[in-house]
Amino acid sequence: MLKPFNQYNRYAHMANWASRYWEGHNLLSALKYCLAALLIVVPLYPKFPIFNVPGTYVAIRAEDFLISLIALLWLPIMLRRGVKAFLKDKFNQAILIFFAAGLLSSLSSILLTRTAPPHIVFLHWARRIEYIIPFFAALEVVRSINKARFLTSGLFFATFFVFAFGWGQVYANFPVISTQNEEYSKGLALRWVPGARLHSTFAGHYDLAAFLVILLPISAALFWHYKKLKNKIIFLLFSVLPSFWLMLRAESRVSFASFIFGVCVSLWLVKKKVFIIPFIVFCVLSAVLFTNLGVRYRNSLQTYWQRITNSQKINFHLVTPVHAQERLEIPERTRSKQTEDKPQQFPSIFEDRSTAIRLNVEWPRALRAFFKNPLLGTGYSSITLATDNDYLRALGETGLVGTLALLLVILRILQKLITYIKNSSSSWSHVYVCGFTGGMAGLLLNATFIDVFEASKVAIIFWALAGIAVGLIERKNNEA
Repeated sequence: MLKPFNQYNRYAHMANWASRYWEGHNLLSALKYCLAALLIVVPLYPKFPIFNVPGTYVAIRAEDFLISLIALLWLPIMLRRGVKAFLKDKFNQAILIFFAAGLLSSLSSILLTRTAPPHIVFLHWARRIEYIIPFFAALEVVRSINKARFLTSGLFFATFFVFAFGWGQVYANFPVISTQNEEYSKGLALRWVPGARLHSTFAGHYDLAAFLVILLPISAALFWHYKKLKNKIIFLLFSVLPSFWLMLRAESRVSFASFIFGVCVSLWLVKKKVFIIPFIVFCVLSAVLFTNLGVRYRNSLQTYWQRITNSQKINFHLVTPVHAQERLEIPERTRSKQTEDKPQQFPSIFEDRSTAIRLNVEWPRALRAFFKNPLLGTGYSSITLATDNDYLRALGETGLVGTLALLLVILRILQKLITYIKNSSSSWSHVYVCGFTGGMAGLLLNATFIDVFEASKVAIIFWALAGIAVGLIERKNNEA
């Protein structure tokens, strides 16, 4: 009986050792590869629905299962590090406050205002939590085993194939998968037509452009980190120029301006200020010479100018003239019958369609929701799927509580980034954080006209890259 008992003890010891090894090294390694897969799958895999959620055209997709796996891998690591340590972190506190504010707003919309179906409200609330899970995973991977370069390399690799697929849509009749309306979201394969704006593997040109607003400032900063000319040329040909071509072909006016702003911030932070003016000139010339962006900007300016001049003319026609003396009656026989019967013609009023929808429909709708319940808003999804302004959307859906919670998270990130940049020297980590800061600045500007934090591909990638940046900062602080 003694031998089997000793053998059992030996197997138990081996099992405990394997368990500790798995919980330590292998768990982080598995999390690293899953996160790298996410940063490749999200940009590359078109938004094919696996199955639809009843009552909405939002669908469950492949990346949802991948993020669920990432959450299962990250949770035991967090528990092993300690729940108290997690809760003491001020940044984690801000995120938890944001989740709690969203939950309160959801309960308010169901029990008080009754402005949205319960299952749809909780689905949108859960989506916000899902988008932030990659942040915690990336933070842990970078802080523990310093795999920031590995993760970003996968993303740049995927971006080149996003470019290749977009090129194929333009020149080789590759399919376009869009979710810009209910019918398209079912997974219909469309075709790019001349004059249309490019989607590539994203749900729409706005999503593609917003993704590039984050990525291009990072690319611009890292380009200057490489010392060898060969490395610069490779990075330029396989990352910077393909991404820039995609930005031009997406033809999003707001995102293009946000991208220029973000790259300028990035160049300023990496102390390459001398290149800011040439970069702006290059972007403007490229937009004018090679795309319809120049035409779109010019048409917008002409539209607003014509609206101003025509409104002045209309006001002039509508004002009744006042004379110093009585107006003499014109004899009846001198009046032209044609002139008498012809109605008075007023100049046409020109509209910029996208801006008109924002000003006349979407933004007033968000403000009405906010005034209905200023504290907690009317709940997620209550003001439809588009507001084209993330800040007004937050006010309308979650009120002052939810908006302030979101701004607290953003301010905590910016505080970490700025403090690190001021106190760090030139290194890969420093350059990446500078690039991400520029990308975040561009995305925050872009959010004034686009719902970037609700676009799944954009939000997932943003939070993952934010986790990498914060992980680099915390690793540096731990080494100090």
